[in-house]
Amino acid sequence: MENLVRQLYRDQKQTLDLIRQKSPALGFEAAVRRLFGDKCERGKTVRIGNHKFKISKFAKNLVSFLPVRWAEELDARKHVWLGCENWWAGYPLIAMVEMRVNDDGITGFLKLNAEVGPVSDHKARKRIIEAIQIAATQEGLERIQFPTGALDKGRLYSRFLLENSIDLSDIRDVNEVENKFTELVTSFGPEFELVASVVPLFVR
Repeated sequence: MENLVRQLYRDQKQTLDLIRQKSPALGFEAAVRRLFGDKCERGKTVRIGNHKFKISKFAKNLVSFLPVRWAEELDARKHVWLGCENWWAGYPLIAMVEMRVNDDGITGFLKLNAEVGPVSDHKARKRIIEAIQIAATQEGLERIQFPTGALDKGRLYSRFLLENSIDLSDIRDVNEVENKFTELVTSFGPEFELVASVVPLFVR
């Protein structure tokens, strides 16, 4: 039996290697390394379009980051966000792009999310969400919407972007993934800027 398995592997090695090389994650991984650098070091600042971002974490099909304007505004207040010490970049906010694959294994889409994290102080977490939502309503930024129950006590994570995905015709095409990633992230510039602008309203 072992000999048969070894022979099967030898006979099909070329096919198996091809499948491995065409792993769906490879297009995303290569595109992220083009945008964020080969090592994707935590805390490194990169420019995508007209905006700068600080890398938080890179996984097989997901990269998290913080718009530099968010980090600057939050750092300026020297506030400690209890509950978020070990959450992503240690701030109460994070953004991320994830690649998802459709059933055909070839097409897929990129999805951008922004999230308010597990702030221990419920009142502080509530202030963050309310400040963002009120400002978005006033500015007419309809792609910022919190889900029902986001203000409930005990809720830890609340994502707040809508219309936040872009289709990929070939998830293995590095150029397409890179271009669509850039297009998606830069299209949310107004939303990123709005969140930065309200930080002084919820940091006390």
